[in-house]
Amino acid sequence: MDAGRTSFRYGLLHWLIFIAVYFLLATISLATRDPWSLSSAVWLPAGLLLGILCIRQPAQWPMWVISAGVMHFSVSLLHDRPVDIALAFALADPLILCPLALIWNSMHRYANDLSYRGETLLLLGSVYLGSAVGGLISDLLLKALGYPIVVSHFVIWSISNATGCLAIAPLFIIHRLNRGRWLTRQQAYTAAWVLPLVAAIFCLPANLLHHALLNHALLYMALTLSLLLAALWPLLPLALYFILLTLLVSLATLYGYGPFAATLSGIRAVEASQLYLLVIISLGLLIATREQQHRTLSQQGQQRLQLLGSLLQARQPTFFCLTPGAESLDWQPHKAIFGIPPRQLANLTLLLAHVHPDDRESLANLLRHPAASAQPVQCCALRLLLPDAAYHQIECRLLAHPQHGISGVLALVTAN
Repeated sequence: MDAGRTSFRYGLLHWLIFIAVYFLLATISLATRDPWSLSSAVWLPAGLLLGILCIRQPAQWPMWVISAGVMHFSVSLLHDRPVDIALAFALADPLILCPLALIWNSMHRYANDLSYRGETLLLLGSVYLGSAVGGLISDLLLKALGYPIVVSHFVIWSISNATGCLAIAPLFIIHRLNRGRWLTRQQAYTAAWVLPLVAAIFCLPANLLHHALLNHALLYMALTLSLLLAALWPLLPLALYFILLTLLVSLATLYGYGPFAATLSGIRAVEASQLYLLVIISLGLLIATREQQHRTLSQQGQQRLQLLGSLLQARQPTFFCLTPGAESLDWQPHKAIFGIPPRQLANLTLLLAHVHPDDRESLANLLRHPAASAQPVQCCALRLLLPDAAYHQIECRLLAHPQHGISGVLALVTAN
């Protein structure tokens, strides 16, 4: 009973947080609405709802979808949208986002071999396609209601939904890629100078940015710095950065600050800023998942080497080099060879003296006259006299090089 009550309280708390955040994001987004296209330039709540649906089972979707629809309709009315337009957009959102979330859930259930980059490409492709279809649905709904809609409005709606989805949804769906990683000290130092610099670019008064070349340079600088963070940061803080960047660029442009407000006017500046954000977030996600995949493969390689080293530790592998034209041996490591000091095996003659008489000739022939073979690595088995006055089975592998002589490795067959 207590466990069920606790679960209900947590569920209620999550729902209340969802309602509060949805209301806040909807209020910010509706401040950017265009009276001609009847839509906002960016719709951030779409990403919130998509992220929630992607991490929930489809049986739990009705509560979240209905709540989002009611909030969408209510906030639209509070911002003086006509009832029919508010209802049209509130119905269009679930028609777009539910199929996207269903694709994501199905992918994680049935496509376990999909790479991180493949997941990101699927996310980007599905969001782009879903946003285009959503723009078409919104176009048809508003035309059916008698509103004068043109093709450019379809583009605005598509960019608005795509930017909102890609800005918010990755915060929810990258937990498998991130694996709890946060910023290291060096990455935090990077954030300490990159974030204020990016914020300053978009908070500059528009009257200081009338030069077109300066505007372009600042926009490219912000793009470069954002992609640099995408390459260096883990996905979780990067997703938070994308949310803050979207809010910063949207609000600054809306209130007449930054490079976009200096060159464009009104809603056109906000539309250009959303297209800019869409490019940054899309490229950033591709770079971040590629780097994450590279780090994961590198960590797996290090783990395999560690496991292999643990497996070989009992066999005490020892490497040596035989100098060409001479018989001196260079041993690595230099401390001891199966307990024998390196000076006692300093050359080939001393090594052969420790080898069992029946095995000396075959080893000497391999070391002094390496045979030309299709297999570059040659191997042999021998018995070596160790400090316990007993012969031990040793496995020997050799690799000949015309200039550098012969490299070899000795390893115990069984540890005694």
